[in-house]
Amino acid sequence: MLILAFDTSLNSCSLTISRNRKVLSETILFQDHGSSEVIIPILQEQVKKAKIQFHDIDLIGISRGPGSYTGVRVGISVAKGLALSLKKPIVGVSSLQILAYEARINTDNNRDIIVINKARGKEIYFQYFSHLGSPKNTPTKLNLMDLMDFLSVNKCTVTGNLISDIKKLIENYQIILYENNSSKFLPSTLISYILNDLVENNTITNYYGCDPIYLNT
Repeated sequence: MLILAFDTSLNSCSLTISRNRKVLSETILFQDHGSSEVIIPILQEQVKKAKIQFHDIDLIGISRGPGSYTGVRVGISVAKGLALSLKKPIVGVSSLQILAYEARINTDNNRDIIVINKARGKEIYFQYFSHLGSPKNTPTKLNLMDLMDFLSVNKCTVTGNLISDIKKLIENYQIILYENNSSKFLPSTLISYILNDLVENNTITNYYGCDPIYLNT
């Protein structure tokens, strides 16, 4: 299966083309906001690099957020446009699931995974996953006190862009921290791995739609 996956919801724009888990081309550009100026040129460049045609694509994967409002909107718009023109299915995953999957493949334990990312003000994006990276809830927002209460009674692996901010607060907690490395593990490539898992396990359902997850509205 040939998968086109891209992410514009975090602090980067990444795109991966893979066939049966083998990466044919991948790239990432770090930036803070929307990717409307770069996503189409990157897409054209990577299709050429992968030596494929657009009609060869079997499945499109996209991050739904939460994250940059503009980035999420642009990414989903491009993905929907491609899916419509190519008549191909589109599958969306949360940006927090991408980070959970990275933690899953780089840690050797059976603990559930918690992803925490910075939201607006003092709020925190939060999502809870099994040790295999399957979502146990939908993305939500917490405040710091609720997060600390949760972590105090759960032995888990914690990842996301907020872990450096809470290290000193959780020194006595029985948790494991995993620091994401999007330069090494591109979000778009992780999306392609997630999609392969879903296809192989026949678990693509309405849970993996492509509507945006904003949470800030």
